[in-house]
Amino acid sequence: MIFRRSGKDISQLISAGSVAITVIGIGHIGLPLAAVMAEKGIKVYGVDRDKEVVEKVNRGTPPFYEPGLRELLQKVKARFLIATLDVAKAIKQSSVIFITVGTDCDKVSGVKLDDLSEALTRIAPHIQRGQVVILRSTVPPGTTEGLVKTILENGSGLKVEKDFGLAFCPERLVEGQALTEMQSVPHIVGGVGRRSTEAAARIISVLGSEVIEASSPSVAEMAKIFDNVYRDVNIALANELATVCEVAGVDIIETLKVCNTGPRTRVLTPGVGVGGSCLNKDPYILYHLAKSGKLSTPIISASRGRNETMPSHFLDLIKSAYSEMGKRIAGSRVAVFGVAFKNGTDDVRFSVAKPVIAMLRSMGANVVVFDPYVDCEKIKNIVGEVEVASDAVAAMRDADCLAIITDHMEFRNISAFEAKSYLRLPAAVVDGRHIFHPKEIIDAGLVYRGVGRPVSFYRKEENV
Repeated sequence: MIFRRSGKDISQLISAGSVAITVIGIGHIGLPLAAVMAEKGIKVYGVDRDKEVVEKVNRGTPPFYEPGLRELLQKVKARFLIATLDVAKAIKQSSVIFITVGTDCDKVSGVKLDDLSEALTRIAPHIQRGQVVILRSTVPPGTTEGLVKTILENGSGLKVEKDFGLAFCPERLVEGQALTEMQSVPHIVGGVGRRSTEAAARIISVLGSEVIEASSPSVAEMAKIFDNVYRDVNIALANELATVCEVAGVDIIETLKVCNTGPRTRVLTPGVGVGGSCLNKDPYILYHLAKSGKLSTPIISASRGRNETMPSHFLDLIKSAYSEMGKRIAGSRVAVFGVAFKNGTDDVRFSVAKPVIAMLRSMGANVVVFDPYVDCEKIKNIVGEVEVASDAVAAMRDADCLAIITDHMEFRNISAFEAKSYLRLPAAVVDGRHIFHPKEIIDAGLVYRGVGRPVSFYRKEENV
């Protein structure tokens, strides 16, 4: 066991292969962590309640898509990484326990820590002296020193900072780049005491990137939330600026390219909406925290509101395109490219494709969906019984409109003239992710609409 040992001793034990790690929850956060740690030559036990997930990982097959993860699992399976349902056995053989259980929060119900509480209750009786517990789940500030500490101490009969270490170290990864960023993005560590911080920092340093020590878990917990709130607010600003650009007849992408050359400006790219679990959840953690203190969060609330309206705005662009074509949405065929919430992943949590497709179907459209990363069953679980195309060509064939929801790189390999050859003319391309340049679509003789990219801007250019 490693708690209360010197940092030098911990490093030597890790180098000697004397430290084993348990990762509780091998989903999008836990499995990349487990795989990278295993690649460093550390024995890792990945614990999950889902038998199918455990079996897949032990076969070297990730239960979700992440670039490079399959190859890494094939490399480390059996020898360095073992997935299991047996939490007691895994913890008994480990010096370090990472907790990567999912959490939830929404504007109405508030923070939901039921899954985390359940996991802690299962873990607590098996905690031993000398172990270090590191929480990576996104939680409200005070959770590590409150809920987590209480359940672990009560269930184990041991004391934090005396018998075992406890720290919070948030994940800060972008899906699609998880394996790279885990070893390059700085890690924040906040322990319940100095010993916990030092031990956790030394363990995390194995990943190879900078470790930043916070004075407490609460600081680290708040910093993680700030990361995602900042992005959500920035995207909301970009989306609002995009709608203004549509009215003003100015292209948002060219404007941002010029604007972002400034030393103090970095506005993100607007789009059809914000998906994924983080940005749809974390701002509401701060919202409820402020509400508990009788404070308001007008900026955070307005940003969430703006981002949540973008699917409706995207539908308005589709309606405008149909008006220009002189066609009706009812009875038409709409090809939707992308169900995943972002490029290069099969993660469909909070996918903006869901509300867009629901609105199209409510207007009588016949929707066909294609996503190169998301399988048919998962697509139907998210958006309902729709036609799922086997490839991009099958989706576009005889469609009146191509609506782009996800910016998968595969979609960028399709030219405007290729799309035109399959679509039913007159046809439209409504681009929610700036896959195509507007002029390319217009020059191909197709109707174009894009978030923040008014057609009038390019028509003016043609007349100059």
